[in-house]
Amino acid sequence: NTLGHLRGRASVRGDRGDDARGKESGRSAREAIVRVPPNCRVSELESGDAVGELREPGERLLIAAGGQGGEGNGDGYRRTRDSRRNYPPGGSTRARLLLSMTLVADVGLIGHPNAGKSTLLRAATRARPKVADYPFTTLVPNLGVCEGGGGAMLWLDIPGLLEGAHEGRGLGRAFLRHVERCRLLLHLVDGESAEPAAEYLAINRELQLYSPRLAATPQVVLVSKAELPHVAERINETVAAIRAVAPHGRILPFSAHSGLNVQQLMQRTHALLRQVQHQQAQEAEAEAAPHGY
Repeated sequence: NTLGHLRGRASVRGDRGDDARGKESGRSAREAIVRVPPNCRVSELESGDAVGELREPGERLLIAAGGQGGEGNGDGYRRTRDSRRNYPPGGSTRARLLLSMTLVADVGLIGHPNAGKSTLLRAATRARPKVADYPFTTLVPNLGVCEGGGGAMLWLDIPGLLEGAHEGRGLGRAFLRHVERCRLLLHLVDGESAEPAAEYLAINRELQLYSPRLAATPQVVLVSKAELPHVAERINETVAAIRAVAPHGRILPFSAHSGLNVQQLMQRTHALLRQVQHQQAQEAEAEAAPHGY
């Protein structure tokens, strides 16, 4: 379930086919197969453009096609005097690729560094990510199973995002691909932020610049650290500021430390996730249905 077996493997080369003999075609070369785990993304190394993604066991992706083999001097020789003009050998392809894994979760946790994502993951699941009072405590994605709210949900916490993350600033870009396939995003806004609306908009701008599809994923906005007295004093003002710029009304203050609204959050998240799953299933059926005139 990792790409560790490919570490240090610089190149993969397919075999050369046999030469044609007289009127017989030469033997085709054997395939060069690179085995990877599910949810492996293949991209071009220089441009970063996606080549494809292998999501299910048994899927195959053609990366480099073999060249056109010569076909000897059989029927072609009898039809024309210049067999080499009609059956030119060669033309193999090369590719420089980057392989990466994509974690798959139902719910992704996003936000600025130190917004409380890992603390929420600890409160809602049995995961135990590192938690501290300084930015970039999370250096790798963390997964946890949330069993509250009426059903099991897989939650994913990624490192905090900075302005410019889509260009590689901070740690976020390296892990944004992991939340691309989440059905729902929990967008955490630091309750101590002096500009909560600007913080909310900045994260969504980074999502849009990285992937419009990711930016369109349904969100729930969570205002963290609601147990702190100075945060609680202006919590209504904070929620109103975010509501003024958000395209929806799914905004909830919470405290992972005191447990304020955590159970309510899990229940609402589960209910919204079921709605999103149902809507996506309907859209998939509509796309698969034959279109009439």
